[in-house]
Amino acid sequence: MTRGERFCRTLLILMMTAGALWGAWRLMAPKPAIADNTPPVRPISLPDKANGGETSGEKGAAEADGLYKRKADCWTFLLVGMDRSGGNTDSLMLVTYDVANQSVSVGSIARDTRVDVSRKLKKINAAYALNGGMDGLIEEVSMTFGVPIDYYFRVNLKGFSRLINAVGGIDFDVPCSMNYDDPEQDLSIHYSKGMQHLNGQQALEVCRFRQNNDGSGYGDGGRQETQRAVLTAVLKKALANPGKIKEYVEIASENLETDLPTGNLLWFAEKALKFDTENLHLMSMPCEWINPYMYLDPDETLTVINEYFNPYVQPRTADMLDIITR
Repeated sequence: MTRGERFCRTLLILMMTAGALWGAWRLMAPKPAIADNTPPVRPISLPDKANGGETSGEKGAAEADGLYKRKADCWTFLLVGMDRSGGNTDSLMLVTYDVANQSVSVGSIARDTRVDVSRKLKKINAAYALNGGMDGLIEEVSMTFGVPIDYYFRVNLKGFSRLINAVGGIDFDVPCSMNYDDPEQDLSIHYSKGMQHLNGQQALEVCRFRQNNDGSGYGDGGRQETQRAVLTAVLKKALANPGKIKEYVEIASENLETDLPTGNLLWFAEKALKFDTENLHLMSMPCEWINPYMYLDPDETLTVINEYFNPYVQPRTADMLDIITR
């Protein structure tokens, strides 16, 4: 063959090989599905413009479909950390990943958030233990904030430590001096205020801190802020080391309980390589402590949901959320 023929044959083989590899990757890492688009809260009454009543039949279904039409390539998640001492959830975060716009929003939900339930203990962190495990917890979060949960991640604390070690630890500005001991939870947290390098176990201890032995500290709100700051530091280091993506996925698959299939996890991992942490939005859900609960602010919560967490094309309205006020 001539040099030109050999070149063409080589190019064709390369193209066919690339096509085969891409096809195999798409089979191994398919695009994730989304949650059922039916309303995640109680049915919404739709006004019939012609008769002043409520819509029904085909017209009502069409309007409902419009209200719950999903944005393209936008998913919601619930990130859960468990309390070692019992069945309550120690950390709850609502996450929306808008892949189309490469934007991630993370909202911490206070453990003592008051929810609209009939049980005696009406804190949201009791849902896992008292309302049927993960399904019950997802139901209460979805009902409260008016958005569906596509997938959940229940975090194994050892896996969190392992991920931080995989990125070589993090440099973190510890917000206050920490001196706390709790033998029942196997906690011994002792750190000085200021910038220091933390390995996985140390970062986990800093994340779990709320108060010192003498009662000083920053409580649950401060802990949520610290957790988000640590999460940001870890995410930045992980994205700065894309060559370790296989190790990250391995750690996740071994240390996360999730309903997201491994192939879908790979799909998200591929998209995350393009993510810029400038588009990471971290916040706490707006609430106020009125003993013994944290009460969500209805207006502020609705604003936050629509700006950062709404996976639907249409904005949510107040009656689509189920927020209890005192």
